[in-house]
Amino acid sequence: MIRAVLMTAVTLLAAPVLAKTASAEADRKSARRDWHQLERDWQHLELDLPDIPFLPGLPDLDLSGIEIDLPELLAKAMPHDRDPDQADEDEEDRGREVEPDEDRDDNVKVYKLNRQHSIRLPRVRLGEEESDSDERDATAQAKGRGSATLPVKGPITFQIRAQAGEVEVIATDKKQVSVTLSEAPAEDIALYAFGDRVEPAFHGRRTLRRGKLRVEVPRGSRLDLSSMSGDVAAQRIGDVRVRTMSGDVRLAGVAKVDVQTISGDAHIEDASGPVRLHTVSGHVAVTTSGTAPQVEFQSASGSLDWAGLCARDCHLSAETVSGDVRLNVDPRSSFELSYTSHTGELRDEANLAVKRAPRRKHGMSSGWLEATFGKGEGVIEADAFSGSLVVKRK
Repeated sequence: MIRAVLMTAVTLLAAPVLAKTASAEADRKSARRDWHQLERDWQHLELDLPDIPFLPGLPDLDLSGIEIDLPELLAKAMPHDRDPDQADEDEEDRGREVEPDEDRDDNVKVYKLNRQHSIRLPRVRLGEEESDSDERDATAQAKGRGSATLPVKGPITFQIRAQAGEVEVIATDKKQVSVTLSEAPAEDIALYAFGDRVEPAFHGRRTLRRGKLRVEVPRGSRLDLSSMSGDVAAQRIGDVRVRTMSGDVRLAGVAKVDVQTISGDAHIEDASGPVRLHTVSGHVAVTTSGTAPQVEFQSASGSLDWAGLCARDCHLSAETVSGDVRLNVDPRSSFELSYTSHTGELRDEANLAVKRAPRRKHGMSSGWLEATFGKGEGVIEADAFSGSLVVKRK
């Protein structure tokens, strides 16, 4: 899975280069050599972490050294922004009413777009610099066989690294941190407290390698997790920060969310704080509570499903190269919508007031649309290179 995603990204990067050098034999040979070299280089990134009960001699992996630079990777695969003349033409057409390309009997309107533009995506980092905390500096500690429990005074930050294995974190009303390892041979487990931060250790290692780890923390605690492989789940806790290469992420009833993943789906339910999601591939589904959600989604080849109420002070932005964005809006919502795309379309199932767009070329609106739902108090922005936007009522 991981190698397939990375090879797809390499294909996006290499394809425009090969096309531009097709006219010269020497350049073609050079491009072929570069391509073969890329194939050889990426083969070394293939990871094989089988779920077996014992992994002798497997070294700890430093997740801080893994970084996917999406801007650099995609720069050669994306067209340039529209030129100034086109921008002037678009400015002249502000305020013009737009007719849909398709107006169906089932109250669905379809607007097709065509625009050359680039999408700028941030780097996806799978880990910050690893903690150099020494267990000798711990303010408190607890040890056990297969499980451990550490008394605490209140909410804490639970920080964990994982090479493989599942991690589940839930909140309780107890003033303690408890960890239990299952689906793996019993081993010594320790919990170390460094102020309000708690880190686990497994047989002397700071990295989870196998099994399923259940973590109970005081309500309001935070999670900071970096993982190579394995699913992550958290319920009814505070802020969540996750960096993972593969595996699904499931969060429910949490506050602030910051998730970066290479491969795997993410499901966030009833998030009460800002939500930030950066992916290379995978499907993301988000539901938010409150009237002013703050959601930021960026992906190379992933799709987004969002459901919630967007009114005053709401801000939702979604950028994807090849994925769809689907918005399931509460009828009480009130927002301004802007949508840009190279070859996508807007599917309106919510009776939007599409109020502004540039002039049509070749039967399609050239690149962007603006619309209003309700009084237009919140802001929703969608930018998709080859993906479509669907807006419907809940």
